[in-house]
Amino acid sequence: MSQVTFVGESGKRYSFVIQPITTLFKEVGAVYFITKRTIDAVHTVTHNRIFVGATENLAKQFNSPKDPMLLRFGANCICIHLEEDKKKRLKIESDLVGNYNPPGNS
Repeated sequence: MSQVTFVGESGKRYSFVIQPITTLFKEVGAVYFITKRTIDAVHTVTHNRIFVGATENLAKQFNSPKDPMLLRFGANCICIHLEEDKKKRLKIESDLVGNYNPPGNS
């Protein structure tokens, strides 16, 4: 599985596993980043950050990749950072929103 690292406003680095937006997830707690992944002519991969969130149940959170926001921004990936602790999830989510201010979080 491919991974990507996102950096919070605090400077802390968080590793995320990259999955297709259509992935069916188990019932796990996680912080997630919705992105549009592109690959250019020289095979450089870029993730345009769309939305960051936290959930106690990924299986419930993403039962439809046809969400209007996801379609509007052309989302094709969901990057997952597993975290069972709710307080830690919310802290990570806030840290990432503070650094990237994704359009879906505005």
